[in-house]
Parts: sequence; structure tokens; C-alpha cells
Amino acid sequence: MSGVWLQLPLDKKALQDIKIGEWVNLTGSLYTARDEALKRIHALVTEGKQPPIDLKEQLIYFVGPTPPAPGEPVGSAGPTTSRRMEPFLPAILDAGVVAVMGKGPLSKTTVADFQRRGVIYLSAAGGAGAFYGAKVHGAAVVAYEELGPEAIYSLKVENFPAVVAIDLKGGNLFEQGPQAYRKE
Repeated sequence: MSGVWLQLPLDKKALQDIKIGEWVNLTGSLYTARDEALKRIHALVTEGKQPPIDLKEQLIYFVGPTPPAPGEPVGSAGPTTSRRMEPFLPAILDAGVVAVMGKGPLSKTTVADFQRRGVIYLSAAGGAGAFYGAKVHGAAVVAYEELGPEAIYSLKVENFPAVVAIDLKGGNLFEQGPQAYRKE
């Protein structure tokens, strides 16, 4: 697949020139988190405490991987809806996250906050969990093991595709994409 190749964890300089609508291919290690894990991180950060993992220059993928088949690191690893994570995003951004990945649009308030902070949003394809699971070559629970699939995992991914939905220059694919195809 063509597109921009990004090494994880992310170097903010690598994010400067990517634009909405471009495909990125991610290789390296990323963290997963969903509702309950993000809620816990939010509580820690708002209390002035450190999260259980270092989030500086990290990408958080909104996913709860399913249990793996024998010999595989994970089962399905498709994205979950990002809008549900919005109440917890300021805390993870305060902790240093520079990119998030999930599915679906985000509110205008969150988009503005991302652009003010220099954060990008990558959109993964819903319904492609088995495909994404095959791009994971290693997985380890790094926090909140008691949450099962909603624990925080470190995933080692290779050529993991996503599309840039919010870039650093103010672009928002969920607004500008449909406008480009509307007939007046």
C-alpha cells in the first residue's frame, strides 16, 4: 500500500507534512485503550498523578483486541467508536499523546483541541478487525490486566494502515471529504 510510512513511537516532526485523506502505514509499538482504561487514566491525571505508562509521543488506538487463536498475538483488532472516548481525551493529551486512532468523526470541540495541541487523528476501517489483527505481530498487557480486552496493551504492528482524518493544519476529513463530493 502506498502512503506515508510512520515509525512508532511517533516523532512529532514526522507528522508535520501529512494531510487529511492520506494513508499512513504504521510500524512499531502503539498502546491500546478504551473507555474504562481511559477513564482511569483521566482520574489519575486530573489528580496530578502519573498514568501507569509513559504516554509521551505515543499513539493510542481505541481497540479492545479479542482473544487470540493458538499461536497468534491477538484475534480481531478493529477500532471502536472514538466519540465515546472524548471525555477522557484532554487527560491523555496532557500526558503527551500526539496521535489517536479509532473510527468515526469527533466533535468540533475535540478537533479544535487537537489542532491547538498539535495532535493528529487517524481513522481505521470499521469492520476490518480480522485484517487489523493480522497486522499485529506482538501483544502484551501493560496496565489494568483485570479489564481483559479493555486492558492497556502494547501492540507491535507492521504496515498497519489508517487514513489521516485530522491533520496539524486544520484539516478535518469528516467535514472536508463530503464537501468535495457534494453537487450543488
